[in-house]
Amino acid sequence: MIPAAVTTLDLRVIESVLEMGGGYVLDFTNQTFSDFFREHGVDIDDERFSVDGASKANRLRCFFRTSRPPLTGRVLAGLLQHRLASKPQGLRPEDLEKYRQLAVRLGGEAPRDASAGLATDNASAEAALLRRVFRPELFARLPIDVAMSRILVERLNEAQRCIDAKAYLAAVILCGSVLEGMCLGYGSRNIERVNRCYAERFKKPPRQLPEWRLQEWVDVLAHLGDLSPNVEKFGHGLRDFRNYVHPSEQLAHGFSPDAHTARIGFQVVIAAAEDLVRAAGAVVNRTGQD
Repeated sequence: MIPAAVTTLDLRVIESVLEMGGGYVLDFTNQTFSDFFREHGVDIDDERFSVDGASKANRLRCFFRTSRPPLTGRVLAGLLQHRLASKPQGLRPEDLEKYRQLAVRLGGEAPRDASAGLATDNASAEAALLRRVFRPELFARLPIDVAMSRILVERLNEAQRCIDAKAYLAAVILCGSVLEGMCLGYGSRNIERVNRCYAERFKKPPRQLPEWRLQEWVDVLAHLGDLSPNVEKFGHGLRDFRNYVHPSEQLAHGFSPDAHTARIGFQVVIAAAEDLVRAAGAVVNRTGQD
């Protein structure tokens, strides 16, 4: 009998990183879990993976006990990318490093650090962001104060210079600030609309707009349909990385931004600007029809 590629000790690390308590695996639903494995040529809903139970965690354990490299390594790497994209915080550095080494040993190309959280298993979404080109005139079309628009363009130009100079952390922080500034400026022109959505979304009265966190802006504007699903996903990733402006947070999570992180963050801002320009036109049209 061929020995299992994943040992019992390996599984302890995997279960910690993938949050497999209670039968769950990260934030996967049954459908997205099946879709993920289908991308790897595996029917995870097959009965052979449910011998110990049909929960996602049980099926994943069975998969690791019965599958072999390099498939196991590729699946481990893909799941790690999903974890870093959806919830980069809360990972113990020692578990992350052990998991990464395991994925590589079994044939996967695991992300080098938490910055790879923006490289999700949805390659087409990332490619769509990277095709966007920075056009300063785009910001002139945003429904925000002209002086604010000018500042945002200056910051984005500075972020580009930081990327060229390999100052990637500075670029990420600047991109996060531009995204937050755009959202605040846009929301300030639609106060009643965004406040109503905030109250519905978070089940509490909204604070003053300048007090909103970037996470709240992304959630609300995505819920309204003003930000696309791709921008919502990558925007939350940029929000998390921007929080590493605090050295203690960067140290705790082992964050080391690279060119990939910074370029994606830059493109997220451009994509968000395009979304908000489009949404502003749609709001005007709806108002005119009412």
